[in-house]
Amino acid sequence: MGETPELFNEIATNYDRWSNLLSGEGIRAWHHFAVDRMNLWPGLKILDVGCGTGTTTRIIAKRAGPQAAVVGLDPAEAMLTVGRNAELDPDSAPIDWVLGSGEHLPFDDHEFDRITAQFSLRNMTDWTQGLREMIRVLKVGGELTILEMVQPVTSLGSLARSGLDAITANISNEALTPYQWLGVSLQHAPTTEELRSEAERLGVKRLFIHHWLGDLVVVLTGVKASAVKSQEPHLNAGPVVWAIDGSVTAFRGAQWINQFVSPGAVVHLVTVIPEKQRADQVEETDKLFWHRQHHTAESLLVPDKFHVETTMLEGNPGPVLIEYVQQARAGMLIMGKKHRSGPADFWMGSAARYVFAHASCPVLFVPTNVAPA
Repeated sequence: MGETPELFNEIATNYDRWSNLLSGEGIRAWHHFAVDRMNLWPGLKILDVGCGTGTTTRIIAKRAGPQAAVVGLDPAEAMLTVGRNAELDPDSAPIDWVLGSGEHLPFDDHEFDRITAQFSLRNMTDWTQGLREMIRVLKVGGELTILEMVQPVTSLGSLARSGLDAITANISNEALTPYQWLGVSLQHAPTTEELRSEAERLGVKRLFIHHWLGDLVVVLTGVKASAVKSQEPHLNAGPVVWAIDGSVTAFRGAQWINQFVSPGAVVHLVTVIPEKQRADQVEETDKLFWHRQHHTAESLLVPDKFHVETTMLEGNPGPVLIEYVQQARAGMLIMGKKHRSGPADFWMGSAARYVFAHASCPVLFVPTNVAPA
């Protein structure tokens, strides 16, 4: 949600209809559950980040009542146009529709009593930055509600994701092909544990988590207990090969590199984009996300401490990484490893599992929530 891919403007007109259809009407129940968890009452100031066409924003405004103030923010002008033109219940709070980026919220610190992001976090090219921004503008004692599709780590969640992938990958109608992004975007989503640990690290406490479809869809709520903590020291190193897939787990490999790799070492920062047949606009949006996440990873390295070489590749991540490591004669490979169950790991395919079986050098798997001492 930084520079808005045109994809999101293209799908605005029929967004709600197809979201309902592709979710089997589940999305309506999930939204209502999340709004219930927001603990709304009159007089609150509420922000809906990535509000899209404003369907949920209007539910929030109705629940909070006319004495509240609601802001719906989205980076896609076409989405906001649909929201502005929709009828608002006269007993609702007024809604201020704002064009803006979730990663750079145009609001003051501690401005809102409630903040929610519902199925928008994974559409940010840097969701951790979006989360930091939401917590920054939330008042101490204010409540955060995230409703999102995440990368599953359980067998049931992985099965649900495979079903979603099968549906979205085979959308062939030219007018509907942008909806292939629904499945593709999960490559850029966190796991529940990554989302939970990052929120907690940034000062959100009293966390509540509820799942649907195994652990494919999650609602996470919590209270801002303190001012946002300063970020962990940023990290990076080399021939060390650092494999980046855009997850916060992989990004945390930077901590190990910065702390333990000698100054002046060569670090190869490698991203492998999975190769699949998709509509052109979905393919372009996907590559945009991969490139931005690659750039984010590079920025985590201590400036000027290492000799950094960046490489973008395409193909099956496990075999491509192994081939690259062999050609680079790497001394170490660093990559994230999500804590999926054994069956889920097998079902979804695992680059980490493949690398473990075939690597010709030591491999450091960075866990989800453990930082170096």
